[in-house]
Amino acid sequence: MKDEELGHLEVQENNTMITFGRKLKHLRQKNHLTQKELGLAVGFPESCADVRIAQYESDVRTPKEDLMKLFASTLGVPVELFTVPVLSEPREYEAAEYWRYEFGAELD
Repeated sequence: MKDEELGHLEVQENNTMITFGRKLKHLRQKNHLTQKELGLAVGFPESCADVRIAQYESDVRTPKEDLMKLFASTLGVPVELFTVPVLSEPREYEAAEYWRYEFGAELD
């Protein structure tokens, strides 16, 4: 296994990786919704609403763009909170800072 792959596994084991599912669960709980309530709010059938949300929160399923927008709207946040990666490792901050410097005015 490459060092890069080992680093990725290490991040996952340390639970610092902020996945879509982790973001969804946090925002659902912050809005005081159960999995079933959120599932119903975005139009899932009552018989499987909670199971579907559990699958998204555990990253078993990945939503398509239209569902991601619906989650964002329902939870009252911009869709970018789901789509923009969250930096969680020092090397990610270094890389972001490098590119921000390199592209400077293009990014503003």
